[in-house]
Amino acid sequence: MAAKRSSTAPKADPGEAALDAMLRLAAERRWAEMALSDIAAEAGLTMADMLRHAPSKTALLAAFGRRVDAAMLAKPAETQGSVKDRLFDLIMRRFDALAPHKPAVRNIVAGLGRDPLAALCLVPGAMKGIAGLAEAAGVNTRLPFGPLKIKALAAVYLGTFRVWLADESADAAKTMASLDRSLGRLEALVSSFPTFPNGSKVQAGA
Repeated sequence: MAAKRSSTAPKADPGEAALDAMLRLAAERRWAEMALSDIAAEAGLTMADMLRHAPSKTALLAAFGRRVDAAMLAKPAETQGSVKDRLFDLIMRRFDALAPHKPAVRNIVAGLGRDPLAALCLVPGAMKGIAGLAEAAGVNTRLPFGPLKIKALAAVYLGTFRVWLADESADAAKTMASLDRSLGRLEALVSSFPTFPNGSKVQAGA
């Protein structure tokens, strides 16, 4: 029996059509119950096209991460204010990009909690996105402390992401308050990094 095809004509980019279809379906059903063939049917794609442009659900999640990162970085970070202020602005932009898909994101996160291998496969891409976020905010990510800063920022983002998932406020007040506190702690941590004997701060890459 032929798979049911969506009445919506596929987009010019099959990969984007597949990603949009995945988000629509993920908002309605459990992650584990959604097959790649379901996504292909929803997108109006043949399985051949699906496998060519989106060979797995994990690949689609990675593409979703890249889309959200692109939205976050679509315009330059604010030049005024501190690095903390710029990080706050960029991270909230990322949550703004995720917001239209919150039901889907909740179902996906719940599904990944039962599929640690898939979650692990997404870590490199997620860390690359955090590194891009840090550099856009003006964080020095070179050695020796750059990798530590990126990992600390990833922990801040993950903790705030958990708050965002449960935040039902219209203005994301709980999310912003949590992010501000966490970035404040991170700022204090970075300020405690060692200094040279002359009193100047160690610069990453020095």
